[in-house]
Amino acid sequence: MALNIKTIREQFPALALKDEGKARIYLDNPGGTQVPRQVLERMEHYLIHTNSNHGGPFRTSVESDKVLKDAHQGMADLLNAKSADEIVFGANMTSLTFAVSRSIGRLLKHGDVILLTRMDHDGNVGPWLHLAEDLGLEVKWLNFDLKTYEYDLEEAQSIFKDNNIKLAAINYASNCLGTINNVKALTEMAHLSDTLVFVDAVQYVPHGPTDVQDIGCDFLACSPYKFFGPHQGVLWGKAELLEKLEAYKVNIWNGWEKLWVRNTLKIFRSSADAVKSYMLQCSPFRTTNRLSAVA
Repeated sequence: MALNIKTIREQFPALALKDEGKARIYLDNPGGTQVPRQVLERMEHYLIHTNSNHGGPFRTSVESDKVLKDAHQGMADLLNAKSADEIVFGANMTSLTFAVSRSIGRLLKHGDVILLTRMDHDGNVGPWLHLAEDLGLEVKWLNFDLKTYEYDLEEAQSIFKDNNIKLAAINYASNCLGTINNVKALTEMAHLSDTLVFVDAVQYVPHGPTDVQDIGCDFLACSPYKFFGPHQGVLWGKAELLEKLEAYKVNIWNGWEKLWVRNTLKIFRSSADAVKSYMLQCSPFRTTNRLSAVA
């Protein structure tokens, strides 16, 4: 089906901007996409009609909570989560990863082993290295083949077999190479050794259908500002694991908010369902083994 470029451009107000009479050109989409009008309108509507603290008994707060509930359901639908209770919003993927790493760290002890990869963005490396330094964890590294630019699955199998890996942090699509990794195979391999799997899907979700139930991983993180939303992060985690984690913050609340601060980013969360709707209107997802422009 042919794309109507004119119609698509008209949906993005930022594309109408001009500098000295010349249309502005955006070359940084991998770092963050522009926002379509329907997402902007959803955020504006939230501020006008439902701008309130969470959990109040009055109408504005009740309606605000309904919007946020819909936002969690929207992201759950996008990732094919079992429940909206498995969705957590945060400032960005890196901050969310840091927060959940600290919660997972409460389940680990000195000398435990975690697995990181040489292909990951620092957002899925730095938080775990900080945790390893603080807790005295051992870090193993999974390399990638310099010819195929893919993970060496034989090496991965050997690492899982020979080491008691407690957690593996891997990426779905490389922000540097464009490789789409076989995260399902790696997850199956890891689970044979009872290893938790954390997937960085920031660069994949904008380009392909993401099904956390099919992948089978334990946690998956993405960034709505990579797919037409505002700057924020989204974390999916298996319900039974999220319930076990003790939040690394001052106040602890039940449900999907317990890993993040209440009342933050409500305006951004309010746009989540609109982001999902816009993505469903877009052209079919690309499913080739290489992404064309994710450097």
